[in-house]
Amino acid sequence: METVDWAGLEHAYGSAEDVPANLRALASPDEEERHGAFGELYASIVHQGTRYEASAYAVPPLLDLLADPATPDRWLVGQLLVLIAIGSDEAWVPDGLPVGELRSAAAGGAEALRRYKRRESLDEADQRRMFTYVDLRAYEAVGAGLPLLRRLVGGDDADLSTVAAYTLGWYPEPEPAASIAALATVATDPARGEEEVAVAVVAAGMVGADGADRLAATALDDERAVVRWAGAVASARLHGPTTGERAVTELLHWAGGASQPDTRLPYLEGDLGGYASLALRQLGPAYADAAFDAHLARLPKVQAMPALTVVDAALRLAFPAGPVPAGTPFAALDDRQRRLVRVLAAAPGSWCWSDRQEFGNFSMAVGDYGLPNSNSRMREYVRTA
Repeated sequence: METVDWAGLEHAYGSAEDVPANLRALASPDEEERHGAFGELYASIVHQGTRYEASAYAVPPLLDLLADPATPDRWLVGQLLVLIAIGSDEAWVPDGLPVGELRSAAAGGAEALRRYKRRESLDEADQRRMFTYVDLRAYEAVGAGLPLLRRLVGGDDADLSTVAAYTLGWYPEPEPAASIAALATVATDPARGEEEVAVAVVAAGMVGADGADRLAATALDDERAVVRWAGAVASARLHGPTTGERAVTELLHWAGGASQPDTRLPYLEGDLGGYASLALRQLGPAYADAAFDAHLARLPKVQAMPALTVVDAALRLAFPAGPVPAGTPFAALDDRQRRLVRVLAAAPGSWCWSDRQEFGNFSMAVGDYGLPNSNSRMREYVRTA
């Protein structure tokens, strides 16, 4: 840390000169101090999933902390590292991080960052290059720790093993066979907890190397529901339209159910039903009708982020050509669109963040398709048809 000009780097709140003190505090024997430092770093170098110039520079000392068995709450350090690597996973589930596309989009980003640091104005294209370059540097910095992460998978600390496995899934390269071997030590161990096994199976599906298919197939036979869920989403990732019927049935079960977030699993903050909804689109058009039925069944049963995930999936299927013009009459919609609108009109809770607070992102998602952007307007829209 001493070789880095932290004051000359930037994070969400300006100068990154406070980062070294917070990094050191992650090793404090005082739990309150450690958790406070995590909060400060989360807010500054991965603010709401956004990475900054300072983010990549924080990775080497974080990897040192992760490697040291004396570090308290190493799983928390691992959690910070994966946030630095990918930001919010909702942007990338279920298809994974498009690393090749990011590398192409980041071309010229280093020069754009230098110009930005000289307070030169950047056009929109240069800003995109700069931000993508910053994201890519953060991702690649964490990728330097893959050998360490593979060693941590399957260790005595289940929380640390789980976050290490979760991180490996976002890195299909390099050495995917080594990642699959590490993940298999957990996925095939009957003594491991169901959440640890499930994350290892999903991560193996994301890595996609030889052996991942066997882990997914074995998981589908597991007596534990969460592990079967993992086998299904891994199978969809690996096989797409040729996914077997057992996995499809499992996905439809989760996608149409009322499951609430299981925060033991990191994907989509534990929204396993939402992940299943997104995985269904990997199956292709042959399952579009069944997927749409599942989305409509789940939508009235959830709210907040899970509802947003489901309505986005349903809207994509109902409006494959994109939004309709604002003011389009209900009668002018096709059958699938009318079915979705009726469910939205009859499900006021789905529009809410909590029982009484409206969720603006949900309203915006619906309104972006040319539909009424509140439950009351949607009810009126259907009633006056």
